Amino acid sequence: MLATGHQVLGFTFGVIAITILQQFGIAPVHTMDVILFFVFVLFGALLPDIDTPTSRLGSKFWRLLILLFLITLLAYLFFPHVLNTYREDLKIFVMMMIPILVMLRGHRKMTHSILFLIVMWVYCQVIVEWMHVPWFYLYGLLAGAVSHLLGDYVTKKGIPLFYPISKRHFRFIFTFRTGSVTEKTIVTMLVIYNVWVLIINAT
Repeated sequence: MLATGHQVLGFTFGVIAITILQQFGIAPVHTMDVILFFVFVLFGALLPDIDTPTSRLGSKFWRLLILLFLITLLAYLFFPHVLNTYREDLKIFVMMMIPILVMLRGHRKMTHSILFLIVMWVYCQVIVEWMHVPWFYLYGLLAGAVSHLLGDYVTKKGIPLFYPISKRHFRFIFTFRTGSVTEKTIVTMLVIYNVWVLIINAT
């Protein structure tokens, strides 16, 4: 799927996730919380394509990573006391980044597998424990990531669900090509559905 399609599908998953969370009484209630929830959803919907430098999120990720590396190097050379002040924070950041960097081994590989979702779940546990972020934000992030894998699962190429154990790509019975008329039609229908749900909930 193209980035726009992933975001629309991700938003749909976000709407479904909020409905489910409401049943358990843990859904975001305040307007700002709902907005931030969907920010997490849309970010998660693009996250698996972080392994592609030319993707919308991948290009920004690598630029940011290089910028952070340069800032750290300059701090090490000219302001070593700054690194000592934030040493523990940097350790946490590096520990969280290493598994992600190891996964970046080509498009639709590790980041499009069940293992990636498991790693994300563990990361969410760490973030909630150390940073005390409300769980419903992380549910939004996971919902977006799951929607991305589902979106690519119904394309011709499919996804390597069990990578790295197996490199075989799995796909749905009925598939379409990325960027095809079929994809655009499905995305348009999802947009209409999302607008309809928002109107119903607003009245």
